[in-house]
This record gives sequence, C-alpha cells and structure tokens, in this order.
Amino acid sequence: MLLRGRFLALGVMVAGLALTSCAGSQRQTAQLAGATPAATPAVASATSNSLPAPLAAVPAISASDLNRKLLSQTTPAENESDLPLGPGDLIEVSVFDVQELSGLKLRISNSGNITLPLIGTLPAAGLGAVELQTAIRARLQEKYMHDPQVSVFVQEHKSQRISVIGAVKNGGVFTLTGPFRLADALAMAGGLMDDAGLTVYVIRKAPADGSPIDGGGGPEARLAQVMTAVDLESLAGGKRELNLPLQAGDVVEVPRAGSFYVGGEVNRPGSFLLKARTTLDQVPAVAGGVKDAADWDDIRVYRVRPDGTRDVMAFSLNEFEKGHPAPEVLANDVVVVGKSYTKAFLYGVRDFFHFGVGAAVPIP
Repeated sequence: MLLRGRFLALGVMVAGLALTSCAGSQRQTAQLAGATPAATPAVASATSNSLPAPLAAVPAISASDLNRKLLSQTTPAENESDLPLGPGDLIEVSVFDVQELSGLKLRISNSGNITLPLIGTLPAAGLGAVELQTAIRARLQEKYMHDPQVSVFVQEHKSQRISVIGAVKNGGVFTLTGPFRLADALAMAGGLMDDAGLTVYVIRKAPADGSPIDGGGGPEARLAQVMTAVDLESLAGGKRELNLPLQAGDVVEVPRAGSFYVGGEVNRPGSFLLKARTTLDQVPAVAGGVKDAADWDDIRVYRVRPDGTRDVMAFSLNEFEKGHPAPEVLANDVVVVGKSYTKAFLYGVRDFFHFGVGAAVPIP
C-alpha cells in the first residue's frame, strides 16, 4: 500500500507539471524557397499582427505549358549512380569460387547491418554497393583469402524512395535511381493536373537542431518537419536554385489551386481547399486537431507578398481563445503548428507511469 501511495503521488505531481508547463518549447521550422540558393533556402521575414496581401490565385500559365517547361528542367539521363544503401534494402552478395558466399540474398536490418558466413556482422547502411564490396573484400583478406573477387548487386532499394502526391496525374511512391531533383519527381508523376496550384511543397524530416541525419536516422522524437515551398512558374522559367535535390523519404505535394497547407503538430497535416472563409483559429480543427505536444503559442503563417518575397507571422491560439481576432487564411498560405518539447517530455513521463508502472505493480 505504501508503494502504491508513492506512485499515485508521483503521478499527480507529473500531471500537474504537464498542465502548468507550456514554456521552453523549441520551434519547428518551415523553409520557403524564393530566389535564394536551394542549399540554404531562406525566408524574407517580418513578424507582425497584420497579414500582407497575397499574390493573385489565378494561374497565369496553363498546366500543359507549365508541364512542358518543367520537362525541360529534368536531369539528363545518365548511368545509375551508386546510391547509399539503407535499412530494408535487399542485396545479393557473391564471392567467386566460395560456395558459402555465392548468391547470398541479404536484407539490411533496421540497425543498418548485414551478417555473412565467415565474416559475421558488417555495417552496410550509408555505403554504396561498390563501397560494400570493398569492405567485404577487406574482411575476407584479413583471415581467409589472398585476393577475393566480390560482387554486390542491389535487388531492392526500399530505403531510397520518395512520394509525390496532390494535383499530379500519376502520384505515388517512386524509387530513386540516381541524382533526383524536384522537376524529375513531377515528371515521374506524369506532370501537373489542370487544377494544380502554382506552389509545390517539399516536405522532409530533419533533426530539430539542424544537424544532418546520420546513417542510423536518429530518434524520431528529435526530428522536425521541414517544408520548402517552391514557386512552379519560377522553376519552369529556369531558376536552377529552385530545382531542389531530393533525398530518400521526401514527400512532394502539389496542392490544388485555392488551397492552403497545414503542417507541424496537427493530426492530419496536408493541403486543404478554401471552400469557405476560414480564420486561423479554425485551422487546427480543419487539420484534425492539434497533438498533445503542440505549442499553442507558436503558430506560424507563411505568405507570399505581392512582390514575390515571403513573410512569416507568429500567432498564439491562446490569444485567440481570450478574444483576440484571428486573421483570415488565404490561398497558398502555409500554417505550421510548433512543437513544445517540454510538453512532449512530460507526456512521455505521464504515459510511462500510466502504462508501465500501472501494468507492473499490482494494486491489491
């Protein structure tokens, strides 16, 4: 009984912290590509309570003309490059004149390793097929063979895939076979539909601190959603810096004209049609509500200015609940709900005591 009382007291204390702590959040980032280089996309930002007027929502170019111009921006056909391997990829390893190591089909594990007879466990994630051949050859030379002839063939490249969704003719999941850019993805998906908008979003999971993702991927809790918005007319017009290089796991979304995008800590991120007047305080409900770890004081709106630059405005759902007027959401807006890592930690502790301790300690 004493032990149960201590756990109950600790649970009440954690719940109290979760209800009172909303500060200390780290910000999710939405990056909007304008005329800046693709390697360091930037936002021409100004924080204010009033939103600038948007660009005209009516496309100035037909979808067929846009598709034709985008096709001219695709990457020339070349030999497939040696893409890095990753978890889930299927490879075939053969060593000449070694029966135990001939025609072996191996799936790279979630930890990024493969296991071979004689050799044992060997790291494979992050290596190309040629690099893996060299690693296997070196391991065999250490103990078994003087000059082993090793070959590695990639049977399935599951780790190197992107998705193209929205107002495209043949959206879906596509496997990268070499250097791949935004125009290539749109061409692979059959081009734009007639009702496509003039902005495309590249959505990527990246570490919240901005550091590159390593071969292991890193904890999901530390990954943030990064969105890069690209103007399709500028891309079709030949601005190479907007033809962003894509990487495994990217999602390319082409919203329909007259829509806005919602991302971050919401239950159903994506693009939504503006069927009626929508204010910013209504956006969370449109996107299925906010998640438990959402930062209500970190609501960002990214909008195109009339001169083509982009603005970022910060708002608070708490202020809207107090009666402050919420601005109207317009076509091509990007709304991002930030994440409170303090809340995420406290909810994790709460769930631990609710499920872990409750299941492990019987209550008489």
